[in-house]
This record gives sequence, structure tokens and C-alpha cells, in this order.
Amino acid sequence: MERMNLLLLLACSPLVMRAQPLTPVLLTELPLPQQEVSGMLSVNGMIWTCLDSGNPNRLYQVDTVSGDVLRELELTNASNVDWEEVTTDGTWVYVGDFGNNAGARTDLRVYRFPLEALSGESGAVEVDTIRFHYVDQTDFTPMVDGTNWDAEAFLALDDSLFLFTKNWVDERTHLYTFPAHPGDQAAVRRDEFDAQGLITGAVRDPLGDIVLLGHTREGTEPFVWTMRSPDEHMLFSGTNTRHPLTVSPLQAEAVGCLAQGRLIIGNERTLEQEQALWTVTPPVGIGDRENAHERVRIFPIPADRQVRVEGADPGRPARILGSNGAVLGAVVVGSEGVMDLPLLPAGEYVLDLSIRSERCRLPLVISH
Repeated sequence: MERMNLLLLLACSPLVMRAQPLTPVLLTELPLPQQEVSGMLSVNGMIWTCLDSGNPNRLYQVDTVSGDVLRELELTNASNVDWEEVTTDGTWVYVGDFGNNAGARTDLRVYRFPLEALSGESGAVEVDTIRFHYVDQTDFTPMVDGTNWDAEAFLALDDSLFLFTKNWVDERTHLYTFPAHPGDQAAVRRDEFDAQGLITGAVRDPLGDIVLLGHTREGTEPFVWTMRSPDEHMLFSGTNTRHPLTVSPLQAEAVGCLAQGRLIIGNERTLEQEQALWTVTPPVGIGDRENAHERVRIFPIPADRQVRVEGADPGRPARILGSNGAVLGAVVVGSEGVMDLPLLPAGEYVLDLSIRSERCRLPLVISH
């Protein structure tokens, strides 16, 4: 009974895992005007970037092969105090003007315009403005790189914006939410997470998994967090894995999703690295479930010696793969999708199996 209660507790609580480092592959260097790329949006096969403080109030479509700027889109009634992120909810594009290294800004805002403007021919678009403030911030004394009120990452989900702070003081991240509607909004803290560094970018795939990009306070050691299977708007409630990146030093600032589970990452120019675009693939790629026409449930999370997958075809073989794709074991799916797992070390794996007659790969987490 105690063991069952423990498994139930683990299944309901956030799980933090460490993984082997990932090696980014260079796609292209970027032209000098893109030396301060701070946010990225991948949509309809296009990669758009925004630049931070001191740069024009424009978004840039860049070529991932040559690095050339293919198109510029001016936000005509906006100003770039410190643009740090760009995201979309599928209807609107949101540009976050909330960089706040000293924690003293009282003019935090997000600009909004229709997604279709990125596919149009016009070089300019008029935007709506969402002004916001942190409900629990009362001290605005400037402290450069000494505040927990900085932010460089956010997502748009349903009718709200979810903002991840860049905590210079404790290297955690606070999750704030506020309505994604023009006007004055109050950002309310909903959760926090031990990021073990400074969060600089965020992206969400169509199946709901989340990636947070960041680097250490010195800007030298980059990493990504994969946040798998979060419970609706409880974004830290799933399986959270930290993946160090092997290219270092790298001031990684922007992240987006490409096809086949790959991420695209942009870095700012430093003495050690030119501004560039990179690609990296987490062990279980974000969006790497193309054959699963609907999200399936796998539980418990984490698993021990047995796991169940709803909809798995009984009597069919399933394989357990390592993060490098190596086959580590084979099992047979039992009734109601139950499988007895081989004895494996605690960690992240890939479960390759048949679900409703279609082949599918799912993340499998084992913890003893």
C-alpha cells in the first residue's frame, strides 16, 4: 500500500530529471544587424526574429540556410524599449516589450497584431497594446542584473499570456499570467520553478509540451528544459528535464520549433560567438508524434516496472529506446494497454508502439 501511495504521489507531482547534454548543430551565422536576436517565432515554415533594446520596432524573417533577412515587418505604433520575445496563439502574434534588467520599469507592455500579417505583402502593421504590471512588485529601485522582475520568455495559451521571469537573484523562474487583451492588465504569479539559470525563451508545440531556453548567470553555459505533459495551465506539473547544451560559451536567447521534433535556437553576439542559428533535437522531440492523431495518456508518470498506454493495441510488440535511438528492450502490450517493463536505470526513454493501428513514439520516464 505504501508503495502504491508513493507511485500515486509521484504521478501527481512535478518530476525533475537530468539528461545527457545535447549538441547543437550550426545552421547559419546571422548578419551583423541581427547581433542582438532576443526572440523567435516559427510559423508556416517562416522564422521570424525580434531584437532587443536600441533596435528598430520591427520583426525580421530570416533564411535558415543563408542567414539573410528576407522580409521586415514594422510595428508602426509601437516602440522598442526592450523587446525580448515573440509568440502566437494561432490567431494573434504577441511581441513582449518587457525586458527589465534593473527591475525599475513601469511601462511593461505586449504588442498584438493578427497572425495573417506575417503572410501578407505589407511591410508594416498597426498593433494593439497590452499594458501590464506585476501585482506583487512594490519596490522599483533600480538594481542592474539584481532583480527578479526581469522577463524574456512568454507563451500565449487560450485567452491568456503566460510569462516566465528571468530571476537574476535566485535563478528561479516565476510564472505570471494575465489576459491577452488590450488595455491595462494585472500579472498574477501562479507558480515558480527552479530553473537553475536565467530563462531567456519559451516555445510550445501543438501537442502541449513546452521548452524553456536559458543560460547560466554569466551567459556561458546554455541549457533547455523540456516540460512534458503539463496539466493544462499548470505548466510545471509534468515531467521536467534539464538538457545542457555542449556549445559553450553561448548566450542563447531565442527558441522555436521546427519539423521532426527539432528546436531552432538563436544566440546573441559575444566575444566568443558570432550571432547565429542552431538546431538541436531533444531525445523525445517536441512534436515528434506525427502519427498520433490525438493525445494519448501514458501512466503512471514516472513508471517503475509497469506502464499503461490508453489505446495501445493489445498483443502487439513495443520497444523501449534510449535517447540515442538504441533498442534497449522489447515487450508485448497486454490487455488495456498494460506492459511489463524490463529493469532499466531511472531516466528518460522512448516507448515505440502501435496505438489504434498506427505506429507512435511516446516519452517514457522510469524512476525507482
